[in-house]
Amino acid sequence: MPANTADRVTIVTGPEPVLVERELDEVIARRVRESQDLDVVRIDCSAKPDRDDAGAASVSERLAQTLAPSLFGEPPIVVVVGLEVSDENTQSILKSAITEPDGSPIVIAHNGSARGRGVINAATKAKSQVIKVKRANERDVRSMMRQSAKAHRGRLLPEAEQWLVEAIGTDSLALLLAAVEQSVRDSPDGTVSEEHVHAIFPLQAKVSSFKVVDHLWAGRLDEAVRLLRQMEMREKGVGVAIVAAISHGLRMMALFGRPGAQAPAGMNVAPWQVERAAANARRWRASGARIAKVAAQLPDLDATMKGGLADGIALDDEQKMAVLEGLIIRLSAGPQP
Repeated sequence: MPANTADRVTIVTGPEPVLVERELDEVIARRVRESQDLDVVRIDCSAKPDRDDAGAASVSERLAQTLAPSLFGEPPIVVVVGLEVSDENTQSILKSAITEPDGSPIVIAHNGSARGRGVINAATKAKSQVIKVKRANERDVRSMMRQSAKAHRGRLLPEAEQWLVEAIGTDSLALLLAAVEQSVRDSPDGTVSEEHVHAIFPLQAKVSSFKVVDHLWAGRLDEAVRLLRQMEMREKGVGVAIVAAISHGLRMMALFGRPGAQAPAGMNVAPWQVERAAANARRWRASGARIAKVAAQLPDLDATMKGGLADGIALDDEQKMAVLEGLIIRLSAGPQP
């Protein structure tokens, strides 16, 4: 059992629930290894008493009972989650418990918001351990996606990984990892391809501008226009993203459209991206002249999508859609004589 207050209390705080929960589990596991004879009591500050049970204890009452000295055996490891929704009584009890020289080992989880900060400040003042869990960057998110697929005995192909990140986003890591798990479960052999995730998440995912442009390069005009209109229905002002995706596609084809082309030193490009750029260049019959001709038009198109360069000239949403559809029709066609 920890010998002093500083060793006895640990707070895990951060904005991403999945990462906080993982760190919390590691702290609890370490506490259990240090004190194998102690039970673990978990108290959720968001829990509500049973209205049908007049004698049901509130969160603060249950916490006080758990932390109270006992004549029967060692005190338990007390795990408190949801500090950010706790009431004043609960926070007051925790502040007092943190400053006690003896008592139960306490592990507290907090989402980083302002509510509950007083408890964290008390722990900091008592020199307790406060673990700050930062939000994951995109590289870490992608690594966790692959690990999640592997943990569920599956494999996430790079194209499927990219589509999930673009379609669902990385704001909610829990939602993204749940999508990976569902994709593995619903794929016949556990190998998740781009086609599988398209079939599994046809409605809830947003259309990617890159997906629209991939159809454009392949000459699939009907599908490119359909997805463009679906994208416009979900969010306004998609023209800037479409023009950016076209620009990116042209650059990738210029770099990797030739057989055996290699990524320049220091350029972080995945093998599947090189393969896709080469395939797009073949399908679109890209030449240096054709790429340069379209690239020269993009600054004016970008300005048009953003409102225009001249004073008083700006297209409404329907006019911008007409310009985009006209652009896609022209680019989807074969090279002009």
